[in-house]
Amino acid sequence: MLSQQNTDRIITGIDIGGSHITVCLVDLQSRTVIEGSELRHYVDSSAIANEVITSWAAPVQEVNKRAGFKPGRIGIAMPGPFDYEKGICLIKGLAKYEHLYGLNVKELLADPLGITAKHIRMVNDATAYLIGEHQLGCGKGAASVLGITLGTGLGSAWHMNGCLTDGDLYCFPFREGVAEDYVSTRRLLKAYAEQKGEKIESVREMSEAARTGDEAAATVFRQFGEALGEIILHRFSPVLPERVVIGGNIARSAELFVSDAERVIKEAGFKVELVTAVLGERAALIGAAYLWKQGGKL
Repeated sequence: MLSQQNTDRIITGIDIGGSHITVCLVDLQSRTVIEGSELRHYVDSSAIANEVITSWAAPVQEVNKRAGFKPGRIGIAMPGPFDYEKGICLIKGLAKYEHLYGLNVKELLADPLGITAKHIRMVNDATAYLIGEHQLGCGKGAASVLGITLGTGLGSAWHMNGCLTDGDLYCFPFREGVAEDYVSTRRLLKAYAEQKGEKIESVREMSEAARTGDEAAATVFRQFGEALGEIILHRFSPVLPERVVIGGNIARSAELFVSDAERVIKEAGFKVELVTAVLGERAALIGAAYLWKQGGKL
């Protein structure tokens, strides 16, 4: 339980993905997650709006209850498209959170938490993750950093000359579609089914298969890396970032595809350092809470 005098510097940090919500308490002074405060829940992103909001509110209430104080200031890292300042969901046609489209999420979530919408600040999940890694992780010290999150979707954020900008890689035109069509969970699983002639349930299972000699899985990961390298080249050439920080669930399999992305970029005559995020999910949690450190401005 937290001592009362310290609660004014505590922010509830939230990271929401396509299938989960993680909640924790972040100490703004030390910019660290308070040990033992993290709670992760499954979320059905296809559920109706009220059910989604309830599934988000429950772990927030639980984390704050454990700490012994009421929910106060909240920072949320959330995939887009979204009007983050107003809190209005603009997600449509992405097979997640369809029923939240056009709704004010800040107001809907504030109600069960017993706070007002002004106590909630939101940011793109990839931007939050880059804030965390740039402040405390492997992005620290680089003049220009591209943050990429690889999972159910493709998230990105760009830090250059002291400015932080939400990225647009997910919708960047690439090959016969957009970048997210080629570097996401659904791409890996679909490509494996095409290569192997059978389905596989998860990226984790596919990674284990590649590490234990499944050539179809290894080939798909190599192709994934090549596509990632091409996307970075096409989007940012001729001014590529000094460093690319890769996070998200697929980053756990980085050794299976990052070298191929680096090779593609090197063969095009550029030098870019590709690194795997070191803070894990905590990067987005810290980045979301950091919105309050910055006065709500990125």
